[in-house]
Parts: sequence; structure tokens; C-alpha cells
Amino acid sequence: MKKVFSLIFLLIFTFTIYAQTKQIISIIPKPVKLEAAKGVFEFNSRTKIMVNEQTAELQRLGDLIASAIHNLSGLDLSPASKMTPDINNNTILIQLQNNFTHEEGYSLEIKPDKITITAGSGPGVFYAIQSLLQLMPLKSTGKNFTVPCALIEDYPRFKWRGVHLDVCRHFFPAEFVKKYIDVLAMYKINKFHWHLTEDQGWRIEIKKYPELTEIGAWRKETMGDGKPYGGFYTQDQIKEIVEYAKERFITVVPEIEMPGHALAALTTYPELSCTGGPFEVGTKWGVYEDVYCAGNDKVFNFLEDVLTEVISLFPSEYIHIGGDECPKDRWKDCPKCQLRIKSENLHDEFHLQSYFVQRIEKFLNSKGRKIIGWDEILEGGLAPNAAVMSWRGIDGGIAAAKARHNVVMSPGTHCYFDHYQGLNNEPKAIGGYTSLEKIYSYEPVPGALTEDESKFIMGAQANVWTEYMETTDHVEYMLLPRLCALSEVVWSPQESKDFVNFSRRMVKHYEILSQKNYNFRVPTPIDETGEYLLMKGKTIEFTKPVENSGIYYTLDGTEPTPKSKLYTVPLKVLKPSLLKAKTILTSGRSSPTVSMYLSAVDTTVNGLFYRYYEGNWSALPDFNSLAPMRSGKVYKLALSEFKPREDCFAIMAYGFINISKAGKYTFYLNSDDGSKLFLDNRELIDNDGAHGNIEVSAGIDLSSGKHPITILYFEKDGSQNLKLQYEGMGISKTPVPASVFFVK
Repeated sequence: MKKVFSLIFLLIFTFTIYAQTKQIISIIPKPVKLEAAKGVFEFNSRTKIMVNEQTAELQRLGDLIASAIHNLSGLDLSPASKMTPDINNNTILIQLQNNFTHEEGYSLEIKPDKITITAGSGPGVFYAIQSLLQLMPLKSTGKNFTVPCALIEDYPRFKWRGVHLDVCRHFFPAEFVKKYIDVLAMYKINKFHWHLTEDQGWRIEIKKYPELTEIGAWRKETMGDGKPYGGFYTQDQIKEIVEYAKERFITVVPEIEMPGHALAALTTYPELSCTGGPFEVGTKWGVYEDVYCAGNDKVFNFLEDVLTEVISLFPSEYIHIGGDECPKDRWKDCPKCQLRIKSENLHDEFHLQSYFVQRIEKFLNSKGRKIIGWDEILEGGLAPNAAVMSWRGIDGGIAAAKARHNVVMSPGTHCYFDHYQGLNNEPKAIGGYTSLEKIYSYEPVPGALTEDESKFIMGAQANVWTEYMETTDHVEYMLLPRLCALSEVVWSPQESKDFVNFSRRMVKHYEILSQKNYNFRVPTPIDETGEYLLMKGKTIEFTKPVENSGIYYTLDGTEPTPKSKLYTVPLKVLKPSLLKAKTILTSGRSSPTVSMYLSAVDTTVNGLFYRYYEGNWSALPDFNSLAPMRSGKVYKLALSEFKPREDCFAIMAYGFINISKAGKYTFYLNSDDGSKLFLDNRELIDNDGAHGNIEVSAGIDLSSGKHPITILYFEKDGSQNLKLQYEGMGISKTPVPASVFFVK
């Protein structure tokens, strides 16, 4: 019974915020087939739960429904019993069917007199229960309550529906890991990728090497804060979590990083490195040069010992061995590694990494397991039976699938949940911008694959790297509601995706998550931030992102509250103002505040001319030698104004900047990738090159009046950003407003 009650949290998570008569069916992920029907099924004291096979698993699943009903309404239903020929009315029937078409699929038929769940396996029954419970109210006004009648036939599109959690950069307690698994199960995720070892901490107890957690699990500080930090999971805790996930039909896939990201292990056992140390557990984020020595057989003995204990804890088909971001510098200077290259007739250090991975794969294959690794394991030759997790875009996944290897797509552009969710007032993140809609738009099967090659795409996965997530609340905020969008990407048919429809169904799920005490991001009234241009006859219009919510705003720069003005009609603002707005749900949860400077511009004189180019560059191109794809005029310096494609483009914007008061000014040019700023026809800031978000500043003395200005920018791939700010002569650091840009 203890296990039954441990699952109650998961199973009573759903409700409808509308009257039952409206029969709103807000199931996420969206089922393959859903037909609403007339009528309702009433749960009452006469309701019985029956199973066609009285196995322990079906009994447990039936009892879970009974427990959920009890906690919702107080009804005490009898434990699930064996189906009888004369099934009475008001019955929930759970039946396994040997010839059911889809392994994880189910049928859920709700009629006024009976609910029938049919599936070919335990997972199918479990997923049917999740859909059924999403039709139940959260609160019952009495002992009896109803759900709308419907016919649902459903099955997943992909067999790998994954979510990852990094517990190394920041450590999270076992109880939180269970809560994390609960929300994955709610949305029919079936793979939990647990990132357990890193430069910054070793988080799994290995009994043969206790020093790994005595030493390697602890770092002296984090990013210079002077505070010791660490933690690890005992093997008993891991067994408990693996079993907890199994009961929710989630496979836990452990990741033991190699040959790079190994500093915590090398600190414990420096003899496994190329240099012999000494080392300390990583205290900063990033990539460290010290990695396992590929020329030392003791390294492989150590890793085989570690993996032997790992596979005894995790029954998963795949073991993730990392393989990413392994610098080759130490190997180039290491006599043992160079001897290994020579003795194995390897071409270079990339092939040495391939040797390393293949040797580990051979060991794991001998134990009946398979390896999966980040797409760097393709370099130097892919191990014979390895699967690839493609994170550096989609090219690695395409290459692996064409070579007939299994692939999990996880590109940083769409599947990295450590990226910002919004453009304004968000908790600190590593960078990037991955919105709910962007995730929902993701298609895991690349168009470059043939129909046959596409069969090797096992699915997709979201990754939650925690460099900037110190608390469990922050992890939940970065996960949710983006998890809901991902669940539909990996479960629902591609042709049925509809973001507007998804957003309507999300209304209910924001309340679900709130009731279940999960932290999550509430959508903002507008995605645009920074500056809004007040033009003649133009109004400011908000889009209500969540039905039944309120949008509250101020025009004096103060923080909006439920007592602020409620948005009802488009705003007509006649003078420059600082607008702040937020969405507030019926539960009281609110979105981040969005801020916009409302600037007055004259369309006849204000603005910048621009030229837009497309191409693949690693530095700013020679614009004079290129023909622009288009040109025109913008009123503010924001990438969205140029309507660029996602990657591989460049922009030249030029005109004049008006300086109202002579004196010393500092300009700040922030970009991802490269950029340059020219003032008075000379280069002031050079921020060129393919790089992440970098800000470069420079000072200049300017007279009052208009000065020629040119901004050059290019985007190679990945995240993109361009921001120009200035300060001086009474102006605090702020984005350069549209009102000071002129075309003549």
C-alpha cells in the first residue's frame, strides 16, 4: 500500500476549470484521435473498478484510480476486482488485449454507464489513466462528480520521449528527483536522462571507489562565491528512484561522462590523467583541458569497475557515456596517448577518442547494454552499435541516421531548457532564447533523411543543464511549461500540431501545475520588449496568452499588481512613457513583468536604412562586395525588425544619431555572433567573430547634433542577439532609443 499512496500525487493532478456541461477536453499531449460524445459518466458510491486479468500490475493500476477518486471526493471504492460476465452499470473496466496494435497505445471509451480502458501493456494502461484523470475536476462539490463522454484512441509517435536533468553543476535532493519524475509521467515522458558525473561534481556512490563521493562530490566554491558545495546519491537512493520511475513507466538512463568532463574523478584519482595532477573539483563552468588518459589501461579498468556498479543499479537498455567537449591538448602532449595512437594505428587524437568510446562500448555490449553519447562520438568513427544524441544542431543526427545508427534529436536551438524563455525580466540563464512556441514548432525528423533513414530517429529529448539553476524552484520554472510543448512534439502526430489549440488546452494545465505546487513560467502579454514606437494612429495591443487571465499594466514605470489598470481594449498612448505589464492567472500566479519604452518617432525623418544579406560566415563579410537580398528602413535597432532567417545572415544598418548635449559618451555593443560600430565614419567598437553573447564598450567625445552611424552584424548559427546601448551627459546606460536615429 505504501507504493500505492506514493503515486497518489501523480494521479490526482488533473481537473477542468470549466463547467462540466461545456465538455472542454484539454488533454496534453494531444491524442491521436479524440471524439467528444454526449453525456457524462458519474463517479459515485456504486462505481466499480474491474480488470480482465488479475495481475499485480493491473491491480496496482486499478487501485491507483481508486486512490485518486478517494482523494478527490472522499469516495471509497473497492479495490479492483476480476471482471465478471454480468458487468453492472457504472463500471471502470481495465483490459489488456494481446493483439493491441501499439505497444504503448491505448483506447479510452467513456460512456454514461461505463469507462473502458484497453491496451496491450502496462504503459498503455498508465497513459490511458493520465488522459482519464485530465478530464476530472480538481475539486468535487460533493461525493459525486462527472467526466465528459468521449472516445480516445492514442499512441506515441516516438519511442524515445526524453527529459534530462544535470545534478552536477547544482545538486538536488532525491525527493525533488521524484517530484521531477512525477511531472514527466504526467505528460507521458518515458526516458529520464540523469546526468550524474561532471567536472564540478561526482554524484553517484561507487562502493569500490568510495573516494569518488568522499572527495569528488565536493567543490570548494562555485564561481568564486567562497562557499563549499556538493552532495551525492547513495546506491540505496538510486535504487529507490529507479523503482519509483519504473512504476511510472519511465526508464532512467544514467550518464557517466568520459573521456572529458572528468575533473571530479581526476581530483580523486589524479593517476588517471595524462599529467598526474594535482587537481581540484571544478569551481567554474566551462570545459577543462584535463581528461582521462586514453593511453593508460588503468583508466579503462577503473571505468569498467564503475560501469559494472552502474549497470547493476540501472536496468536501462542504454548507458550514456557523454563523449562531448573533450579537448585533445593533453593527449597531444602525453607519451602514453601518443604510444596508443601509434600501437593502434590511429590517425590522430580524434581517432583516439573513437578508440576510447569503442573500447567502452565493447565492454558494455558484453554486459548486454548499449551506449549512447553526444554527437562528438561521431568524430574519428562511430562505435559499431552506438546511438547518437544530436545536440550541436541536427547534422550529427543526420549523419548517424544515414549510417543506420539510432538517434535521439536534442538540438540546442529547440531542446535546451537552460535557455531564456522570454526576452525581459527572466531569471539568469546561460543564454539563448527558446520560447514555448519555438519548442512546439520543433520537428525531430530532419527533412534531409529518406523515409527509410527516418526510422532511425528514436525520438527527441529536452536537456536541463543547471549552471544557473541553484534551486528546485528555478529548475521547475525552466522546465515548465516547456515540457508540455515537448510532450506534444514527441507524442502527437506531426499533422495535428496547432499552437493556438495547444495554448487553449494549456489554460487548464497552468492551473494543474499551480495546484500541484510546481513553479512555472506564466506567458507574458507580449513577447516584444525594449522599445515601442508611438506613431500617428497606432495603438498598443496585447494578446491575452491565457484565457480567463487578466493583463494588468502601468504607464508610470511602477510594478503592475491586481490593483493596476486592467487591459480591456487597445491602448492609445500620446506621450513617451515606460509601460509595464504582466499576466495574472485566476490562481494568482503571474508572469514576469514586461517593460517597454514608448518612444515618439516621426516616420518622415526618424529611422535607419538597412541592407540584409544571407550567407555562411565566421566573421563579418566585406559588405561592399555583396549584393543585398533586400534593403529598406527600420525605426529601431532590433533583430526582429529586419525579419531575418534563423541562421547565416548579415545586416548593415546606417544613418545618423542625434546627440542633444555635447560631451563624453560610452557605447555598449552586445552581440551573438559578431558586430562592429562605426561613429563619425570611424570604427569605434570591434565585436567581430563567431561567438556567444559578448558585450564590448568604448568611449567617445561627441558634439551636439547629428553624427553618421553604421552598425554591422552577422549571425552564423545557434543563438542570435544584437543590442546597442549608451550612457553619458545625464543619460544612464540604456538602449539607444529610436527617437535619436535619423535617416538624414
